[in-house]
Amino acid sequence: MSRFPYVASLVFAGTLGLSELAPALASIPAPAAEIAQNSDVDPLIDDYWRKSYAGDAEAQRILGAILSYDYAEDGHIDDDEHFTITRLLECAALQGDQPAIDQLQNINANFDISETGECYYTGAGYTADQKQNAPGISDTANSYDGDEDALRARAMNGDPAAQFALAEYLEGQFLFFDAFEEAEGWYNCAAKQGYAPAIAVLADGDAITTYPASEPCPFTNRTMDANGTITERFTSSRSIVIEPAPAVPASAPASEPAMTAPAPDTEPLFADALAAYHGNGVPQDFTRAMELARKAADHNHAGAINLIGVMYLNGSGVAPDATEAAYHYRRAADLGDVSAMVNLADCYLHGIGVDVSLPRAREWYEKAASDGDAYAQYNLSAIYQSGAEGIEPDPMLARKWMKLAAENGDPDAPYHYGHFLEYGIGGPEDPAGAIVWYQKAVELDDINGFAAMGRMHYYGEYTTEDLELAWYYLSIAAARDHVEAKTWIEVAAPSVTYEQRARASAQVTKYLTEKGAQ
Repeated sequence: MSRFPYVASLVFAGTLGLSELAPALASIPAPAAEIAQNSDVDPLIDDYWRKSYAGDAEAQRILGAILSYDYAEDGHIDDDEHFTITRLLECAALQGDQPAIDQLQNINANFDISETGECYYTGAGYTADQKQNAPGISDTANSYDGDEDALRARAMNGDPAAQFALAEYLEGQFLFFDAFEEAEGWYNCAAKQGYAPAIAVLADGDAITTYPASEPCPFTNRTMDANGTITERFTSSRSIVIEPAPAVPASAPASEPAMTAPAPDTEPLFADALAAYHGNGVPQDFTRAMELARKAADHNHAGAINLIGVMYLNGSGVAPDATEAAYHYRRAADLGDVSAMVNLADCYLHGIGVDVSLPRAREWYEKAASDGDAYAQYNLSAIYQSGAEGIEPDPMLARKWMKLAAENGDPDAPYHYGHFLEYGIGGPEDPAGAIVWYQKAVELDDINGFAAMGRMHYYGEYTTEDLELAWYYLSIAAARDHVEAKTWIEVAAPSVTYEQRARASAQVTKYLTEKGAQ
């Protein structure tokens, strides 16, 4: 998802250069100047933006100074940067901040702040003593006197009007961080509860993505009706209560789902739930497994929530419900459970309980793959190799992820990574290196590996030419209906002697017999 680009609404007479900055910054009192000159200011900028939106004149002035130094690093401040700095100083000046008033005298702009009468970022008539809200914020937000934390608290409690107001507010903060992405989430949260203004926003074009109907609010599991009654789930069929996530701290990206560690006493509950589910040491009892998993899930145990999703998908002790399964996978995935990330990605890949979405499948496979899950790495490689739904094929990424999948134990990956190496897909050719991985595939009883090794030994270009060994490998693959192996058997037949076939066939029979007995 892309942000809206920042577009300045005023045309300045010129850009602000370093020579104009010097006198402006000279009037900044300590410690503001020290902060502005500190190269490690990134963690502070978010906090100063929040304070600026809350109407803190000093924060507005200091933020203008910090941004001035940041923007001037390349020796030139462009029109958009000039606009941002000037309007921040204007907001402070309108509240009577004398240093900001003095600084504005040294900045060349073709408008007179005395004629504007309003802070660009916080609304008309804004002063520290009489706080209003950012342009576009609804009346619901105004009841909080500009207190974003209070507004977030109501949104987290499921109030759709507060969710909508928070979304409007965040959408207006497009100058920094992930505000727009978070706004999109809150619009969807409000719309899922039937809040008409939010539904209208989602229907008004393609800029804001509408989440699938089965996808829960990404920030809270609570809803609130017109009477103020709070419910802990989006649909009456949902049976797991999940504590609402705490408000995201200012230092964290707003769009990241908050993660709550499970209570220490939930591990035994989860272990017992798994034992009951698998019948490990106790009689298999899906009803008991669900009961125990729910108790652990009540305390945000990610593994237990994922298990509930598995049971809904398989209909183990409950009626099969793919939507419920996807819901619980999402909750567990948001809490960091890698297995749930893979399960959720599979849901998006195949349309299980959610609409098919290859981009969302890729997103969750990539999260799991980055945590070392070999299956996710394999699927991610396949997505990048073929591409679809706006995802461009990327052979280099496909090769990278297939290599990791092979190294981390996916049984199908060694052959495919060997194929990348043999034919130079996504990188240089390395047929000799491919043979190592084809042999690994043989050890994993992958018929593709047998076919490849048979072909390699028939040609003998990068390994020994051995017609008997080639016949052995190709015969095993052909016996398992590998089409290309059957073709290679016919190609090799004229060159393989009766004795070589007989010896190889004896070994083939022995191998297949042993595998069949396992």
